[in-house]
Order: sequence, then C-alpha cells, then structure tokens
Amino acid sequence: MLITFTGRRSGRRFTTPVRYVVVDDVVRCYTSSKNLWWRNLIGGVSVDLLIGGGWAAYRTDVIVNDPAAVKLALQHYLAIYPQDSAYHEIRLNRDKTLNEQDLDRAALEAVVVEARRR
Repeated sequence: MLITFTGRRSGRRFTTPVRYVVVDDVVRCYTSSKNLWWRNLIGGVSVDLLIGGGWAAYRTDVIVNDPAAVKLALQHYLAIYPQDSAYHEIRLNRDKTLNEQDLDRAALEAVVVEARRR
C-alpha cells in the first residue's frame, strides 16, 4: 500500500510504502515510534491510500502509548506476517509463536495507524 499525506510543518506531500492489513472497515499499518512520518497523521488527518491499484481518501486515527491496544493489533498483524516480527524486534519461539516479553516491549514502542474511508 502507498500512503500519501501532507507534512504538518512543511505542507509538502509525502508518499511512503507500508505493509497493511484490513480489519473489518479499517486499514491498519504499523511502524516504530522512532520513525517520524506517523506524527503527521495524528488527529484525524485526511490521507490518500493506494490499495489494489486504486486511490481512495481516508481519515486516520493513530494508536500510540496504549500498550494493550497496540499489543492486540500487533498480534493480529504478526499472525498474518510473522516475518515482520523482526522489524519490531520480536523473536519467534521454536513453535513460531511470538516471544511474549518481546511483544510486551514492542507494544510500548510500536505505533498503529488506522484509516477509515471518508
């Protein structure tokens, strides 16, 4: 997916590729709080998403500093894309489940961006 948004300070348009999942009517993408681009999406910002070959307008919600909600979202996402656990520094156990301690730490650092169609 490509997400296009306007910078809060610069007013410039930015486009960045992200992996995503769809949960009901919500498109979710994930990043680290160390990255800065997601801060432009706080407060119900309008964005454009390119999904499946077509652009559409969405409004964002950012989940940050809510470890319980972030953990649930990460568990769902990493069940679909377990290879992305390395991006969040979450080790996989021998049985391919997520290391619980790593997951708890990652939930403190990860950011979930949710987008709903306008």
